[in-house]
Amino acid sequence: MVRVVIVLIVLGITTACSNYVEKVKFVEPYKGPMMRAENITTIYSDSGHTKLKLQAPVQLLLQTNDREFPQGIYVEFFDEKKDPKAILTSNYAIFYKNENLYKISGNVVVDNKREGKKLKTEELFWSPATKKIYTAKHLTIQTGNEVVEGEGMDANQDFSSYSIRKPIGIFSVK
Repeated sequence: MVRVVIVLIVLGITTACSNYVEKVKFVEPYKGPMMRAENITTIYSDSGHTKLKLQAPVQLLLQTNDREFPQGIYVEFFDEKKDPKAILTSNYAIFYKNENLYKISGNVVVDNKREGKKLKTEELFWSPATKKIYTAKHLTIQTGNEVVEGEGMDANQDFSSYSIRKPIGIFSVK
């Protein structure tokens, strides 16, 4: 009888421990953002001169140290006199820290008001290190009286100079 009681106790302990291990084993690690900031403004400067200002309603710091802007960004690029040279806006953006690269998407507009040029596309990449923007997607550029469309483009970040990889449509050439 004592042996039966001991066997039942050992079976009870083994069953209880195995149920506990199974519960712990299936716990998923947290994969969400580490930090959330609202109404952020980031100023980038070089030698005391403001080069650009980035604003966003929400910034999420991800566990990879990438930064996500789920409600879009507003970026002003400044000249030497601190006057706005161009403005970049979008509905969404993510900054990949390891690549030092922004992927900007959703109603992307780069407006160089000084030179009267406006770029519209659905996806754009921006490298702060090289000060270049580029896309492989369809784009529309408005310049003065012209509207040029194309597939793919490379440009300076302030959109002062650009080249379209595959122009589409009719436009004048000087």
